[in-house]
Amino acid sequence: MKLKVRTPSHDIDLEAVPKTTGRELFNTLCRSLGIQETWWFGLCYKGTENEDVWIDKSKKTLNYLQRYLGNVRFSVKYYPEDVSELIEFVTIEYFFNHVKSIIINDEIFCPADTSVLLVSYALQAKYGDYNKSDFNEDFLKKQTLLPERVIKQHKMDPAEWENNIVNMWLKHRGLDKEEAMLEYLKLVQNLEMYGVTYFSIRNAKGSDLLLGVTSLGLNIYKQEDRLNPTTSFPWSEIKNLKIRGTKFIIKPTDKSGKNFTIHTTNEKISKIILTLGIGNHELYVSRRKPDTPEIVKMKEKANEVRKTKVLIRQKYNNERVAREEAERRETLYKQELEELKLQMEQKEANLANAERTIRKLQEQLEDLKRSKEELEFQRRELQDMMQRLEEMKNLEAAEKQKLEEEIRNKHAEVEKIQWEVTRKDEETRKLQEEVEEARRREEEARRRQEEERAQREEERRIEEEERRRKELEEASRTEKELEVLPNADNTLPEFKQVNDQLKEQLKLLQQQLVDTRNSTEETELERIHRINLAQGRDKFKTLRDIRKGNTIRRVEMFENM
Repeated sequence: MKLKVRTPSHDIDLEAVPKTTGRELFNTLCRSLGIQETWWFGLCYKGTENEDVWIDKSKKTLNYLQRYLGNVRFSVKYYPEDVSELIEFVTIEYFFNHVKSIIINDEIFCPADTSVLLVSYALQAKYGDYNKSDFNEDFLKKQTLLPERVIKQHKMDPAEWENNIVNMWLKHRGLDKEEAMLEYLKLVQNLEMYGVTYFSIRNAKGSDLLLGVTSLGLNIYKQEDRLNPTTSFPWSEIKNLKIRGTKFIIKPTDKSGKNFTIHTTNEKISKIILTLGIGNHELYVSRRKPDTPEIVKMKEKANEVRKTKVLIRQKYNNERVAREEAERRETLYKQELEELKLQMEQKEANLANAERTIRKLQEQLEDLKRSKEELEFQRRELQDMMQRLEEMKNLEAAEKQKLEEEIRNKHAEVEKIQWEVTRKDEETRKLQEEVEEARRREEEARRRQEEERAQREEERRIEEEERRRKELEEASRTEKELEVLPNADNTLPEFKQVNDQLKEQLKLLQQQLVDTRNSTEETELERIHRINLAQGRDKFKTLRDIRKGNTIRRVEMFENM
């Protein structure tokens, strides 16, 4: 018989005999997909109440399950307490694709700023480093990147969303696919609804509540608030789980505590809760025991693969850095050559101007010299006339009057020439001042060029030192595994903080989101999230707070809700 199995990234067409059990089908799928960490995954279909019905452990045959085989999914069944528990690349990739799908489809609440940041990591994982020349303007428009809810809640056009996404993507330069996927999953781990399977329940009073089954324990929620559990029971406080019809009975490890009952909608839901509870509890116990030889071998192999990848990446990065350095130097040399060319052209232009000025000055000096000679000649003529006048005192009146007229004219001519000489002398002085000013400006420009050249050299030296420092840091960076303790405590994971490179960009985005918020589209979960932020609450802080006190007190709190 033929069947199609959906996975987070693609569909798989299979042929199987009708007598194949759900367990055999699951094992066959894991082998074909290369998945060894099978304990995280399962096979399921959607039941009549839209619940996930798991068949990966089922001994029922496909012939019996035939009516459900149209919507069988290979999916994540259990979640780790911390994503660092995921060992192999293929496991990380399946988790990444699964979580990305449920966030885009808005199956779990993800705030707008985190959604944009997650998209940037997803793009880094898929395409690597952002390069503007490789991606045109329509590149992001063709992809579904953000939940529809996020887009509706803010009055931002596609270009603004894309600009924010690209600006964050640029900050991830150098991350390989596995690193980007892990950073994505670490941020998703902060989300309140991540890793929680919700079921509608009632307590002894008949109040409608929600039960959340998680890797850390069982959480109780109010119907209207899936983000903040009201109380919680970690696996370390639960000794036994059993069902009786619609009754889900929990026995605490505290001997002084009494059993308490959760009422489900039907027996089928009770069985699903029991399956998930037992599976999560088994994983809780196993991760606090020494690794089995199989796990040790798997981790060693995964570490060897990562080391090989690191060496290959380091080699690639070194080649890339060397290439970029060569391109940078080539660009720098071209710029310097262009600057030198411009400086030469400027100097040639200045020299031509100076030569023209000098020629003009020489011409004016020659003209001034001629004017002074003319003045001297006229003065001598005047002196001769004065002498002749003295000698001819006894001449007739008419001749005397004529001579006096000539003398007056000569005086006027001499004064005119004197004024012309003074004017030309002033022009020559101004021209000399202009020449001196041009020389001073040229000297000032040369001095500035020397200072700019020295500054560029200093900047290049600092840049070179910074580049060498980064190369040394890159060469010394190694991957570090968290130590596995046989008797680990129940300390909750830490809230994953955004790295320093992204904080400023994220702050700008958050302000933009506040300014463009469309209050008419705000959901109840969005409102609750805003209140959480205002009160400084996060997922793990809430869990720490509600776990305070003993089990008995929390059971009483649940029963009185």
